[in-house]
Amino acid sequence: YQLPDSKGYSSLMRYLLKVSDEKRQLRRDEILSTSKEDFPKFGEAIKQAHEKVGGYVVAVCSADAAKKAKEERPELNFNIKSIM
Repeated sequence: YQLPDSKGYSSLMRYLLKVSDEKRQLRRDEILSTSKEDFPKFGEAIKQAHEKVGGYVVAVCSADAAKKAKEERPELNFNIKSIM
């Protein structure tokens, strides 16, 4: 739910960025059709991109989830930062 001012801002941004209703629906459909099998594939794609060009991958998650990920995949050299 959005208040009227937020609805107006969202609509303006979609207009300025030329994001059509069709593009929004396509993104929604793609997100909702994501399966459990897609996540490891996505992780592998991120890993390959990082190896090829470097850069950073950022995730927003709970402190417990970050700690667990760091323990499970130490080879990824996670740098955990608390922002709150």
